[in-house]
Amino acid sequence: MTRLNPVDVLILLLYFALVIFIGFYVKGSTNTSEEFFLAGREMSAWVAGLSFVSANLGSLELMGWAGAAYQYGMLATHWYWIGAIPAMLFLGIVMMPFYYISKTHSVPGYLHLRFGEGARAVSAVSFALMTILMSGVNMYAMAVVMQTVLGWNLTFSIWVARGQWRCT
Repeated sequence: MTRLNPVDVLILLLYFALVIFIGFYVKGSTNTSEEFFLAGREMSAWVAGLSFVSANLGSLELMGWAGAAYQYGMLATHWYWIGAIPAMLFLGIVMMPFYYISKTHSVPGYLHLRFGEGARAVSAVSFALMTILMSGVNMYAMAVVMQTVLGWNLTFSIWVARGQWRCT
């Protein structure tokens, strides 16, 4: 079993403290969805695209791609390079600036502008359903990572993962 050194724990604690500090620091300055999603339009579109790409890296990628690489070898890497990375780069480089220019901050918002309320409703309902189904998988994957790295009980790790999901 892998154990964290005290330096590793200190780095993790400093990281979490910094993230929480930044959250409370900017909490008072965000009152609208535009200020929350687009930083009040003071952030350039490429930064928003980069944040989109980085937001797609989490416990599922850590567990899933490591497992796929172990099981299939280089084929898993090629799948990620051919499938996921070009799609994320397209969204980050092409679509995020387009969303920024059209003054929307989500796919349902863009669908509403382009196709009307019906398309937005279908997109929002399907996204909500997918989010509900995937949140359990994400919490379990995060709990398995905590169990493996920190040595915590799986049930306790699931409760910690659940608490993290409620905070986001």
